[in-house]
Amino acid sequence: MEYARTVAVLHRRFRWVGRGSRVLGAVAVAGPSLFTLTWVVLGWSHAGYRPRQETISSLSAHDVPAWGWMVAGQLALALGFLALALLLPRGLGRLGLVPAVFAGLAAYGTVQASAFRTICNHSDVGWCTPLPRSAYPRSQWLHGTGTGVAFGGVLVACLATAVVAWRLGPAVRDVAVVSTVVFAVSMPHVVWFLLSAENTWHGFAEKVFLVALGGWVAWCGGRLAWSAPADA
Repeated sequence: MEYARTVAVLHRRFRWVGRGSRVLGAVAVAGPSLFTLTWVVLGWSHAGYRPRQETISSLSAHDVPAWGWMVAGQLALALGFLALALLLPRGLGRLGLVPAVFAGLAAYGTVQASAFRTICNHSDVGWCTPLPRSAYPRSQWLHGTGTGVAFGGVLVACLATAVVAWRLGPAVRDVAVVSTVVFAVSMPHVVWFLLSAENTWHGFAEKVFLVALGGWVAWCGGRLAWSAPADA
């Protein structure tokens, strides 16, 4: 009788864990997808917005029409990062805690960058009213640091996931390969983005690595949510 009761309790627990993982997987997929859809639609709707030159952050800047939609998209992305952070230890075992910490930092940075917005500047003059550099100085600084934490967090999470997955072997070989490829694509574009602040390709570089890393979050979250937990 006691054995049967124990088996029943364990069955309910594992069923609950599996359901929770599937929910987290759905959030990891939906978050980056909604974020990408939001900036694509908003960028298209603002006449004069140049996606090749201008950043996604400018779509949520002070005094920009419909900025709230972009903030909502960014918060959806933060939830995707957080869901992945919770799934990584489940799918990769104790070693998954390392990339999970950085995915969590990416979530925090995204929330900070959403709460404290940037401004329109001279490069945005075609579609919104530029503000002087002195406008909202605290908000601009906190937005910039939050964005840096978010970009750096998800990039390092991708690299750490690749390293851990290669170490764990064939069971997660696909995770290792995909994470390695995404990091190899993203890293040069991050460097290009940082070095091209006044360049006409500034926005393009940002969008390439955000699409790549967002796709990685969605794929990796879905992959880990529907796979057997690791023992490592």
